[in-house]
This record gives sequence, structure tokens and C-alpha cells, in this order.
Amino acid sequence: MIHRHLFPALFFLMTVLPAGGMDMASAGVGTRAPADTVTFFLLPTARGETREMYTIAGGRFGAPFTLVYGAVLVARGKDVFLFDTGLGRRVDKQFEENMPWWAAPFFEYKKGRPLALWFEADSSLPRPRRIFLSHGHWDHASGLPDFPTLPVWLPRAEYDFIHNEGPPAVFPSQFIRPDSLWHIYPFEDKPYAGFEQSLDLYGDGSVILVLMGGHTPGSVGMFINMADGRRYLFPGDLVWNRDQIENQQGKFWLSRMLADYDGDRVEEVIRKMRALQLQDPGLRIIPAHDDRAWNEILGKH
Repeated sequence: MIHRHLFPALFFLMTVLPAGGMDMASAGVGTRAPADTVTFFLLPTARGETREMYTIAGGRFGAPFTLVYGAVLVARGKDVFLFDTGLGRRVDKQFEENMPWWAAPFFEYKKGRPLALWFEADSSLPRPRRIFLSHGHWDHASGLPDFPTLPVWLPRAEYDFIHNEGPPAVFPSQFIRPDSLWHIYPFEDKPYAGFEQSLDLYGDGSVILVLMGGHTPGSVGMFINMADGRRYLFPGDLVWNRDQIENQQGKFWLSRMLADYDGDRVEEVIRKMRALQLQDPGLRIIPAHDDRAWNEILGKH
């Protein structure tokens, strides 16, 4: 699900303090947050244009749809991590070496600024200590080689998937890493937000990972729960288009065939997310590729 179209890189910062804290304008990029806050940065690495019909069943061919590819940088106290890596510095070479010729026309991209350059250009960005993957598809893991010393955290099901699956979904060249830098984490059998298994990263409910499955065997969603009550869900590629949730629609049939490991599970998760929206209308769901959802965070805050 990658299409080419160059764009000026955007940078979104979301800092939330306890009630009565500073607003967006006074926080500013690079402000050091107290230990009891969660800060996240949306770092786009590419952008593209496609047709709505390819992103949602029943979508319109004549309607353009803008895609974004990137990562979420999360900071809480002294811990900083990446959720995905977007397209990295070596993506052209990775694509050339790994993508089968017959699949290349379906997966196109146009590079913006890779994560490594975000950090080189802005010294105020907190530096990640580890990387979590929403899943192991190539457009989410392309930047891994740019951070060769960081441990990569993922569930067993996804570790097995990326080490057994091949192109066009998974690029082996992105996963050359010492065994010591792979961290397999278990989920707990604690239901959260309708998902059967979860992991509370800090034990305080601020960042919670849930096992979603469907798009890949070990696809992970990330909830960020702010001190002032605002809540965000990053579901990776379970949906490409946020309208899939409200309309309870899967992907276009060809997109589903090419991209989803278990289409039935994807539709089950879409129903779960719709139920969450109805229960909590303030919950913001940010699909990994829906440029509208990324832009609205900046627009409203």
C-alpha cells in the first residue's frame, strides 16, 4: 500500500500535560516534559496519492486519497521509543533488491525525509532507545537499518512472521540484526478496550499495546491515554482509510488480497474499533496511512 508522490515533510508534536498545563503554542518543539507526561511526535517519511476505491470497499475511483508514511515517536519520562520507522534512507535499494517485478506496480512511493534525517536536522527531538513495530511490512520497517544499535520489540507471532514471510510483504534486507537486538515481548491475558490481550508499558495506563492480528499475525495497536482525558489509538494498517471504521468496511478486494493476512480478523477488529468510537466519541483513531487523520491532530491542537 505504497504510492509515490513527493511532499514537504510535516512535523506534528503533541504534548499533553496534567489539567492546567501549557497549551501547544507555549509548549513548543523540543520542550522537555515532566516525567508524568506523554509526548508524541508524528514524523512523516513519505507521501503519496491514490484513489479512494483502493483503500476501502465501495470507495470511489474518481476520488483522490492522500497517503502518508511515517512513524510515531513517543516519549514518557526518560523512555523514548519509535512506533514503526516509515521509509528509510535505503528504501530504493531495498525495493530494487527485494520487490518482485510483478508486484512493483502495486507498491510505489516517493520519498520525503527519512527518520534518520529528522534526528540529524532537529537536535531538540528526543532520541529513541528502542523500536516497536505495529507490524513487519516493508513500508513500516524500512528505517530499521538506519538505527542498527536499537533493540526492536515485537510479539512472537510477528517475529515468526517476518522471519518466515518474504517479498512482497516482507523485505529480508530490512531485518539483518543481531539476535541480541530482538526483544520478544509477551502480551498479558488482560482485556483492554475490547481486545483480548494487552500490555501496559508503564503500568499506569498511559501507553497500552493491544494484540490486533488480522493484517499480519502479530499486528499491534497502540493506545495513548493523556492526563487530561484525551485518547488516541494507532492501529497500524488494520485500516488504511479511517472511513472504514465508521462504515465498517474492509479494504478493496485486491488490496485485501495483497495486504491482509486474515481478512476476517481485520473485519472483526474494525467492528471493535467502531464500538470504541461509539462508546467514546472523543477517541482519535489515527491509521498509519491516512493523511487526513495526521493533519487533524495539528489542526485541532
